Amino acid sequence: MNPLSIFPKHAMRALLILVAAGTLIVAAGCGGGNNNGGGGGGGGNNGNFSNASLNGHYAFTLRGIGTPDNVNSFFFVEGGVFTADGNGNLTSITDDFVEDFQGTFNLPATGSYKINKDGSGDLQFNFGNSTSALYRITFGDSSHFYMEEDDGFNTSGGSGEKQDPTAFASIPSGTFVLQTHDLAAGSSKVGVTTWTGGTITGTGDALVGGALSSVTISGTAQAPATATGRGTVTITDDTGTSNYAYYVVNASKIRLFNTDFSSSLGIGTAEKQTGGPFSAASLNGPYVFGSAGETSNVAGIHSVGLFTADGAGHVTDGSFDFVQDGSPVTDITLNSGSAYIVDATSGRAKVDLNLSTGTTNEKVMYLVSPSRALFLVNDPINVEDGTADKQAGSAFSNSSMSGQYAFVMDGFDANAQLPYRDRVGTWTPNGSGTVSTSYVASGFLPSSPPAGSATANTLSGTYSVGTNGRTTSTVNNLSNNLIFYMVSGNSGYMLQADTGVDIGGAFAKQP
Repeated sequence: MNPLSIFPKHAMRALLILVAAGTLIVAAGCGGGNNNGGGGGGGGNNGNFSNASLNGHYAFTLRGIGTPDNVNSFFFVEGGVFTADGNGNLTSITDDFVEDFQGTFNLPATGSYKINKDGSGDLQFNFGNSTSALYRITFGDSSHFYMEEDDGFNTSGGSGEKQDPTAFASIPSGTFVLQTHDLAAGSSKVGVTTWTGGTITGTGDALVGGALSSVTISGTAQAPATATGRGTVTITDDTGTSNYAYYVVNASKIRLFNTDFSSSLGIGTAEKQTGGPFSAASLNGPYVFGSAGETSNVAGIHSVGLFTADGAGHVTDGSFDFVQDGSPVTDITLNSGSAYIVDATSGRAKVDLNLSTGTTNEKVMYLVSPSRALFLVNDPINVEDGTADKQAGSAFSNSSMSGQYAFVMDGFDANAQLPYRDRVGTWTPNGSGTVSTSYVASGFLPSSPPAGSATANTLSGTYSVGTNGRTTSTVNNLSNNLIFYMVSGNSGYMLQADTGVDIGGAFAKQP
C-alpha cells in the first residue's frame, strides 16, 4: 500500500472541516526525516553570526498546517514584514495570515530574537492578545535566511530576506517574471508582466485542474507603505481574479501573498527580467533545477535535476531524480532528442526533457535572465513548479562541497510520528566525504486533538560529489539517500529519496 494514499488531495476540504487525522502538506521551506531525537541545535562551528546579523527591514513568506484552538487543524499561508534592531528586538511587525475557510488576518506585533554563532536562531512574535508565535531561522548570509515555525501549535516553512527601504517610495516598476502556487485552488501560474504606474499587463501560462492554458494578465497595484514596503495588488487572468498583499524586497524583487481566504492558499514571487530580447542562445549551458507540488496527494512530488542546453535548441545531457507519492525514482538520464524553444519577447522557454524511463518532462519556463528561470511542469495530474539556475563550475568533487551551509527542506514523512515536518539548520561537509548536520525539525499531526513538537538534532554521515555536481549522502538516523544538485560550490537543491517520504529543499553556503 502506498503510505501516502491515505492523504488524498481531493478530500482536503472535507478533512479540514471535519478535522480528520491525516492529510499532507506542501510547504515551501519545510520538511522532516525519520528521526526525532537528537541534541544540539545551535551555536555550531561557524562563528560569524550574532544578534547584529539581523539588522534592518525583512520580508518573509511561509505555508503550513496548525491548530488555532487545540481542537481544529487548518492549512494556512503566512507572510509579512518586520524590523530588527541588531540587538535582539523586533518592531514594526505586520503578520498576514490566511487560514483555510477561516478568514484573513492582518496582525501587528512586537517581538524579540536570538541569533547563534552558527547562523541559526529564534524569532518570537508577540501579538498583544496573550498569544505568540516562535520561528526557527538559519542564515545563508546576512541578507537571506530559511525559516520554520516550531512552537508546537503550527508547523510551517519558508524563507525571508532583507529589504531595501529605498524601494518603498513607489510602486514596483519594470518587467517582472511572476510565479504563484496555490494549494487550495490546485493551480500553478508563471508569466511575464510589465508594471507601469500601478498598471499591470502581461502574458503567461496557468496550470489549473491538470489543464495548461495560455493567459492574458492585467491588474492594478497600490503604492507600498513607506515604513514597511507592504502594498496590495489585484491580478486578473483568464482563470479569474486574485488579490494579493505584496512585500517589496528591492527594486528587482517582490514577494506575493494571496488574501482570498475563501478560495486560495497561495504565495508567490516576482523577479525583474533582464537579458532580452531572447533566443535559443539565451539558454546555453548546464542548468540545475528544483521543484515540488501536488499529485493526487498534497505534497506528492519533489524533483531535482540538471540539463545541459546547447544554445541552439537542443538538450544534450543531464540527470533527474524525483519522489512521487512516496516512491523514489533516482539517477535517471536524459535521452538525446530533448529540445527547447525560446520566445524572443517574453522569454518563455518550452523545454522537453526526454527521460530514460520513456516519459517526457515538459517544463514551461520564463527566463528571469539567461542564468535563471521560474517554471511550471506541464502535467495532467501533478501541479508542480520551481526554479532553475545556471550552473557555475565544472568537474565537481568532494572538495567542491566544503564549509558550512544553511538548508531547508519541505514535505511529508509517512514514517514519522508527526508526519507534517519542517527542517531548518546547518549542513557542514569537510570537503573529504564526511559531514555533520545540526537542525531543528518541527512536526505536526492533525489528530484529535492535534499534536505537534519541535526537536533539535545533531547527526553525522558521509557524502560523495559527482563530476556534474550531483551528490549523494547517507546520514545516520535520518536518511539513506539524500541527493543534492550543486548550482555551484555555494548553493543548490536537495531531495530526500527514501521510500514513504516526499521531502525536498535547498541549501546555501554561509560566508
